[in-house]
Amino acid sequence: MRRYILLIWLTFTTIGLSADNTADNRRKLIGASSENPIDATWLITNPSFETGDLTGWTMTPSEGSDMGVRDYELTGRDGNYEANLYTWWSGVAIEQTVGNVPAGIYEVSGLVATWEGYTVNFYANDKMVSAAGQGDCTGIRLTTTVVVDGDGELTIKADRTDINWWADDRKDIENTRLGFLKLDDVRLTCKGLYDVSEQTDFNVTALNVDGLPQKILSFIEVNADGPGSDGTKLISQYLAKKNYDFIGVSEDFNYHGSLMTALDDNYDSGTVRATLSLGNLSIPFDTDGLNLIWKTSKTAASNESWTRWTSTTSTDGNQYVKKGFRHYDMTIDGSIVIDVYVLHMDAGDAVDSRQAQWSQLAEAINSADSSRPKLVIGDTNSRWTREDIKTYFFDKLSGFTAKDAWVELRREGIYPTTDMNDLADQTFPSSFGTYEVVDKILYLNPTAENTLQLLPKGYRLEQDYTYSTVDGSDNTAALGDHRPLVVDFSCFRYQEVTTVIGDVNRDGSITIADVTALVNILLGKDSELPYVYDHEAADVNRDASITIADVTALVNILLGKG
Repeated sequence: MRRYILLIWLTFTTIGLSADNTADNRRKLIGASSENPIDATWLITNPSFETGDLTGWTMTPSEGSDMGVRDYELTGRDGNYEANLYTWWSGVAIEQTVGNVPAGIYEVSGLVATWEGYTVNFYANDKMVSAAGQGDCTGIRLTTTVVVDGDGELTIKADRTDINWWADDRKDIENTRLGFLKLDDVRLTCKGLYDVSEQTDFNVTALNVDGLPQKILSFIEVNADGPGSDGTKLISQYLAKKNYDFIGVSEDFNYHGSLMTALDDNYDSGTVRATLSLGNLSIPFDTDGLNLIWKTSKTAASNESWTRWTSTTSTDGNQYVKKGFRHYDMTIDGSIVIDVYVLHMDAGDAVDSRQAQWSQLAEAINSADSSRPKLVIGDTNSRWTREDIKTYFFDKLSGFTAKDAWVELRREGIYPTTDMNDLADQTFPSSFGTYEVVDKILYLNPTAENTLQLLPKGYRLEQDYTYSTVDGSDNTAALGDHRPLVVDFSCFRYQEVTTVIGDVNRDGSITIADVTALVNILLGKDSELPYVYDHEAADVNRDASITIADVTALVNILLGKG
């Protein structure tokens, strides 16, 4: 055998062919994970436009009033240039398709800007996030997460499509007729190389519908400025228009019938547990105000259960209702099952009670099916800067990793802590990505291999939650005191890509057959995806390329010298 190995080595000492670019790129990203993300921005051509032109990018329309790369001020920009798109007659877009992207999970972000009050979109393949513009030179960092499967392509795009210059009722609004956006500092981060299967997409909404009665017995004021029955019917119309897949509802007390008026044909809901009225003489009232509403064509909920908080505070109205959490088995697209928890925690200064409630929820989750991903949805009355959610919830979980969609997508995974001031300044509502609300959507993934996983793609607080959106009036007041919080998710099963260095033919052992396989790669006989051989295993000396030096390294392993 040694003579045969030596002959192969002598035959190919002058060969230095490289492997396919995708395999080369994969080797550079080995070891990436959500805990150890690896920067992959180098896969993007001209990500910050510092060539001073549009190299690598396609702009639509291709020409206009001011299209191209400019040296304009943009807060947060990288370098001296950014893409600038401006035209008066149509929407605008700029995009790039990145090739040779190894299969895995990636975070994609870009700095965008447009006029205040107009919507700018950012995409990674078909995953979109949006924001309301804050001014022509105010950069907004938009981030989404995408699963790249075996096709090895990733399309990154920014656009503005809300251009209605032809609408008679908007012709007096100058900026409406103008397509305008800026893009800069596009980033790509690998969060793991995986073989992905069984993927589906859905969205979920958390909404406190403010369903306390306005009055009891027509003269006892309880919630005078609440939406009441008529306002709740408008909320119903809004939800029907948005077509959410499922909605975790809190404070669904007296107006559940009104809430379902526009939803009944396409949605179903869980159990309605009583109302607040003098006819219900028990204190606390026998209601939790919780519910789950789901679109029947996409999802189905079953196995509803309710658990009351064991620790509670008898002030700030907490003493009047039986707060707690509900659990549902949620089936998506007929076959994918996750656990959904809908909750409402104590209000006011009840920090100790809320922290105890987080611990109670963790105990319940630890006793549930450990193979399913889980969503926690609702009005937590908690802030990361006030309650120690990490200690009392995240750290108590066993067999799961827990994350907050807001932190992951709007704060680049940097969690606030209790030694910080509250991040609650809503002076500028369009900057919704920077402030924290008490409504939360947390997602929990099993740590066991080959289990279903949830991946958030987009986070938003609905800025159009207004009367004008529903009835076409000029009334831009919000329909309720909590805006719907929406997170778009992918659900998939994956296996981490593992490689045994030197096992080029993937047969579980390192033999002379692996030398033959390695030589075939060098001769270009395995250049089409999907590969017959493991090109990652073929990079025996780990120098990010496949050359004759890897044959030498592999021969040394076989000779016991490796």
